[in-house]
Amino acid sequence: MSSPSVSAPGFGSSGAYALNGGRVTRVSAATRATPEMMARVGVGDSAFQQQMRIAGDPNAVDPAVAARSRAVQAHTVVRQGGQVVAAVWRDGQTQMGNGLAARLDWTALERQSASLSDAQRRDVIAAAIVKQLGGSAQVQRYGDSGPAPTRGALIDEQAAASRAVRGGR
Repeated sequence: MSSPSVSAPGFGSSGAYALNGGRVTRVSAATRATPEMMARVGVGDSAFQQQMRIAGDPNAVDPAVAARSRAVQAHTVVRQGGQVVAAVWRDGQTQMGNGLAARLDWTALERQSASLSDAQRRDVIAAAIVKQLGGSAQVQRYGDSGPAPTRGALIDEQAAASRAVRGGR
């Protein structure tokens, strides 16, 4: 197999390239950061340091993003035996435990709610969850406005219940 020849300006074996109307730039493997460059990007800035930690750690979480996520309020909370087993959030996300998500027919739910508003779609999903759990489900509906528990509060409640089951570990 042969490689295609490139005759366009700026290409070749010189190791340099040029953008249309631009100057020739040599590509180097690395550029040493000067003190001026480091000051320009704010290397000493704590927000910059935080972003660098997040970028370098695939498991890191941006605190601002986590705070916004934890602040989302519930549309519907479903409990069994006093424990949270599912929640539909006002941002449209759902949270389920005990393999519940696998027991729902998501294709049918999507088809059934395709022409509905976001609020109506949340109602349909909540109803499907409750139907799947049967009479043992305790449902708290908050709707799309007014006070409701936050995602963070319910996650903390679930974590506390989980610790209690494990004997405080």
